[in-house]
Parts: sequence; C-alpha cells; structure tokens
Amino acid sequence: MRINKFISLCGIASRRAADTLVAEGHVQVNGETINDLGHQVDETKDQVTVDGKIAKLPQKTKAILFHKPAGCVCTKDDPQGRRTVYDYLPPGYQSFKYVGRLDLQSRGLLLFTDDGELLHRLTHPSFEIPRSYYVWTTKPLSENAAQKLVDGVDISDPEDPNTEEDIAFATDVYLEKGFAELVLIEGKNREIRRMMRAIGYEIRDLKRVSYCHIQLGDLAAGEFRELTADEMNKLKQAVHL
Repeated sequence: MRINKFISLCGIASRRAADTLVAEGHVQVNGETINDLGHQVDETKDQVTVDGKIAKLPQKTKAILFHKPAGCVCTKDDPQGRRTVYDYLPPGYQSFKYVGRLDLQSRGLLLFTDDGELLHRLTHPSFEIPRSYYVWTTKPLSENAAQKLVDGVDISDPEDPNTEEDIAFATDVYLEKGFAELVLIEGKNREIRRMMRAIGYEIRDLKRVSYCHIQLGDLAAGEFRELTADEMNKLKQAVHL
C-alpha cells in the first residue's frame, strides 16, 4: 500500500496532505525517515509514525455466522463438561462473543462478533431486531394457536404465584407444511419453548434460520463463515452504527 493511502486510512491526513508530510520528512517507517512519495508499506508488518506518533489503521469489525448443532451449549466453559460452541471455532475467533443464545437442544444460526457495541445493540429490545425460527411441534400448530402467539401469551411460571405476568409475542407466524415459522423481535430465555407451552404445544425441534435478515442458508451444522461486507453493513445500519 502506498504510504499516502496508509496515512489517509489512519485518519491523519488526506492523501495529498500525506504527500506533503512525507516530502517534508514528518514520516518514519520502522524508525527511518522516508521522502519517497511512492514508498510502499506492509500494514501488517511495518510501523509507521508521523511526527513520532504511531499511525494505526482503524480496527475492522468482524462477525461470523455459525450453524450451532443441537447438544452444544452457548458458553465459553461448561462445568458439566459438555461441548460448547467455542469448541467448533479456531483460535482466531475464541475472543468473539455470541449474539444472543440458543439453548442446549436448539440449533441454527448464531452470530459472533468482536465488536461489543454492535453486540449490545443487536440484542437490545429497543432495536427490535427480527429473528426467524422454524418450529416443529408434537401436533400441528392451528391457525387459532398461531393467532394467540401474535396477540401475546403469558410465559411466566404458572407454578409460582409470586411471578409477575410476562407477555411474549411473535410479530409473524407462518404455517408451513409440517412446521411453523415464527418471527420474534426480542430474545428472552427459552422464549419460544415457553410460548408454545403456554398454548398447550410441545416442541420437537427448533432451528433459528435468520437474525437481522442474515440468513443461515445451506451452511452445514458445526460450520461457520465470516460475514460479507454487505452483511456487516446490513447489521450496522439496523442498529444505527
């Protein structure tokens, strides 16, 4: 990368102004002052300073999409010794945080990111981020039951008289052949399972297929991929970053 482009990307000066900084001897690469306007730098190896201050490229936010299999837990370390979602990720992603949880037996799309603010906004109810799930129940979901989910159901513990009312709802329910698709805009603990139980249904299988319109697609269980630039922009736009 040309030195003027590097300085510009670091937010220090425009490319034209960076040329002036180089020509006037304000720029050092690995401790050596350079005057060549065409000097090339390796942003991963070379240290560039401008008037003694280190020039650093802004950190690029990264996120990955992981297809969580059923039977692994969303945690870094499990005291029970069960397999965790991090067991599937290579060392370079071990510091990433997952965006929302999927319970032990649920499967499907799970996002990870190294950006704490992005994570916070993607999970905060005020941003109303849509999540889509395929739900298989022990008996077919009726249209009446689907409407109840849209209207809102109380998912508080019926056996605890001191528990306050806790209403959860789906923004949309689509009845498909053999399963239902639910769209939610919040992520309460075991929310869909509690919603289904509240209307007299039990879940056989639960799979998240999208989060903030990022689709799981045909990614195999236990596999992951980095989000594309367009997908990253979609996430950031959704949470006003």
